[in-house]
Amino acid sequence: MSLFKSIGNAVSSGVNAAKAAAEAAAKAAAKAAADAAKKAAAESAKKTLGSSLPKTKKPTVELTKRKDGFEGKNLDKLTKNYTADKNIKGMLGKESTTNKDGSITNSSEKTRKGTVTKEELTTKRNKYTGQTEMKYENTATTKGKGDNFRETKAKFEAKTDLLGRGTSTQSKDVTIKKGGTTTVEGRKTDTAQWGVKNVTDSKSTAVEKGNVTTTDSKSVTKGAFNTRQTVTENKVEVKNGEKSTVTTTSKDTKGTSFNLSHTQEYKDGKFTLKDSADWKKNSFNKEVGKEKEWKLKDAPKPDSGFTQKDSKSKLDKAQKAGDLLGAAGVKKEWKGESWDTAKLKELDEDKVSFAGVKKGTSGESSLSIGANGVDAKFKREASAGVYAQHNDSVTGAHGTASYKAGAKLEAKATVDGQAKLNLNGLDASVNAKVGVSAEASVSGKLESNSLGKIGGVDIKVGAEGTAKVSAELEAHATGTVKITRNPPAAIAEGSVGASAVAKAEAEVKLSGGPFSVKASGYASAGAEAKASGVIGYQDGKLKIGGSAGAALGLGLGGSVQVEVDVKQIGEMAKNTAVKYGDQNGDGKLGLDDVSAGAKNAYNATASTVSNAAKTVRSWLPW
Repeated sequence: MSLFKSIGNAVSSGVNAAKAAAEAAAKAAAKAAADAAKKAAAESAKKTLGSSLPKTKKPTVELTKRKDGFEGKNLDKLTKNYTADKNIKGMLGKESTTNKDGSITNSSEKTRKGTVTKEELTTKRNKYTGQTEMKYENTATTKGKGDNFRETKAKFEAKTDLLGRGTSTQSKDVTIKKGGTTTVEGRKTDTAQWGVKNVTDSKSTAVEKGNVTTTDSKSVTKGAFNTRQTVTENKVEVKNGEKSTVTTTSKDTKGTSFNLSHTQEYKDGKFTLKDSADWKKNSFNKEVGKEKEWKLKDAPKPDSGFTQKDSKSKLDKAQKAGDLLGAAGVKKEWKGESWDTAKLKELDEDKVSFAGVKKGTSGESSLSIGANGVDAKFKREASAGVYAQHNDSVTGAHGTASYKAGAKLEAKATVDGQAKLNLNGLDASVNAKVGVSAEASVSGKLESNSLGKIGGVDIKVGAEGTAKVSAELEAHATGTVKITRNPPAAIAEGSVGASAVAKAEAEVKLSGGPFSVKASGYASAGAEAKASGVIGYQDGKLKIGGSAGAALGLGLGGSVQVEVDVKQIGEMAKNTAVKYGDQNGDGKLGLDDVSAGAKNAYNATASTVSNAAKTVRSWLPW
């Protein structure tokens, strides 16, 4: 046994030596990383952000000659010559400011030959996910005689998502003011995922004559699949000195458009990435509006009469105290009768076969009065319709299959409102809707039984699909009233509208364990009309206005969504780690498992050597 003990001591010494070497290596690596952090960050920023920028020349700003104008060959070169690539890279090494959100901003200003040039660069990088954000702005202003001026503003914004895909917006606007005429010409290029681009050329001319300013603008957006959308707008602003301003607008949108969008969200332990595409054709889209604004001479200041030396209102403190008391239960709550005679929710149950008429009403209301104020809610709904539906499910040896099929012709009217009143004011809203809809749909779902466990979690695969065709005719009205003490405001807004839309939709979802992919698509055709208005006091001004619009068109769209159940993966990892890392058998991981693991490793090594020695000895003739 002395031999085995010696071997055990040697193994133990080797483990200690390895541990000491690892600690020394870790310290050396940490020091080297710390020394190289700034240099690596700068190189990474230049590599990540600088390489994606177009190679350009420094813009020239002149008040009379239009060298960077929007005519002829210059128009084709704007996407390249909108700003200076070398300036952006050069600013990375300058003195910077770290913002609250972790981004870094560099800025500079210089004057040369009467032109003031301001630059600002803001960059941000998530060291955990690799996502990057960059925003660069270059503004060059040259003043002429009187209040004439010329300003060239170039912007570049870029982002990368978790998958390393980039989106960017590049724009340039040239503004020239000569006498009573101000012209603005611009070009903007939006680049979405997969390199899909929308390029918008725009021009507006504002002519000021006395107290009337008339602005005519036009923009043309060209995109993928030869889409082209034209927007023309007219705005007339009439000023009555500093007392009031009346603004009348008219906007017309024609043509087709194609847009891509991307969203990402982490919620309830699941991470979701979603890409959507929408194509729309506007056969007719017209909006008109009118607004009048009065400037009050003696506008009250925020918290007038209630301001302390520390600029904190007594009423604000009282409201905060009331909110805390309300959260602690210092309030009286009342709930009115809740009922549902229509019982439409029954049609959502897993096993339902129904054909016939359902009609009835539903409602609920509540009221809360306490230290935090008064909070009230009210809802009523009436419905009547003809429904045909069959839902069923079958469970077999390999899993479960279910389906739902139905059709309906339904009329429904709803009204709901809510209001909150406290020391800072009143916030209330009401919504009403009346509609008739026809719909036919079918959906199915397959889910396997458990295919086994990974990390103690059942792994299943499944598929879901839905198809629906619908037509809806509806009218709605909404209204809000908001009166606040700080900041002082009293605003009432409302809108009414009606639409007739036919739509076909389909969706399919495939899942396996913690991963799922969902794809959907739609096609639509219809018309809508809307009107909205506002009246109120805010920021020392009294405002009243309204707008109306109508649209007729077609639409196509689709989306792809990838969902990862991070919580499930974490559970799998935890169970796996506990299974193989729980050396002392207490059902959890801790520092004591390290010590137990070393002992177990030593015992296993000694046992292996001992068994090997016994085997060799059994072969010997003596």
